[in-house]
Amino acid sequence: MSMRWYYCTSFTGHYPVGVSALARGNSPVEAATALNLELTRMGLPGDALVKDMRPLNTDNPVIVLQDGDY
Repeated sequence: MSMRWYYCTSFTGHYPVGVSALARGNSPVEAATALNLELTRMGLPGDALVKDMRPLNTDNPVIVLQDGDY
């Protein structure tokens, strides 16, 4: 199985503004684990949830991760 890219826009960041991250893994679980390890390394809680990991559709020419809309 090839690794896929996943994106997540629901985790605790340094400030109360929108966040977004890309993580690669064989599954959403693996990607969330990798993301949480990196967030923890950065001093953040590492609270990204598996259910919030979305596969990145690389067929789209543009993917907007955060547009400022709450």
